[in-house]
Amino acid sequence: MIDTRVASRYARAVFIPARAQNLVPVVEEELNGVCAVIENSEDLQQFLGNPNVSRADRMKMYEKLFSDRVTALTMSLLRLLVNKGRESEISTIRDEFVRLRREQGQIVPVLVESARELSADQSKAIIDKVAQATGRTVEPTFEVRPDLIGGVRVTFDNQVIDGSARGNLTRMREHIINDVLKQA
Repeated sequence: MIDTRVASRYARAVFIPARAQNLVPVVEEELNGVCAVIENSEDLQQFLGNPNVSRADRMKMYEKLFSDRVTALTMSLLRLLVNKGRESEISTIRDEFVRLRREQGQIVPVLVESARELSADQSKAIIDKVAQATGRTVEPTFEVRPDLIGGVRVTFDNQVIDGSARGNLTRMREHIINDVLKQA
């Protein structure tokens, strides 16, 4: 696993020029695409992970797959990674790139889990409350989780606001156990 400090350096090396050229969303989409192609092809993973494959052959593969599909900036990152022997860490570098974009844009990622799909008004109300609480732009991800039984759980900035029925039952059980232990 790559050290996140190293991944951060590579991500920053592409983020700064991408920001200067107003290409941050484009480069992020391209990095997501490159990662998806690699993750979805076991043959490609085996080829790239094979220590008997030379850097030149790896470079040819990246050129063949991506040179006409990505910007010159993203391609130069891929070339750099191959030259430094770090191409297998592209997904960690992509994650750091996304973190930089969010940090730069004062964006907070929010996970909203609910027992059933939320209406547009409910989703908007939750997002507005989180935006108001954090003072930042919200980048939401919505997931339907029937195991929550009912209600909503919102996760952001290492905080969890659990208004689900499962969360309430768990808290109730903990209170009962604590009360019983105090009486003993």
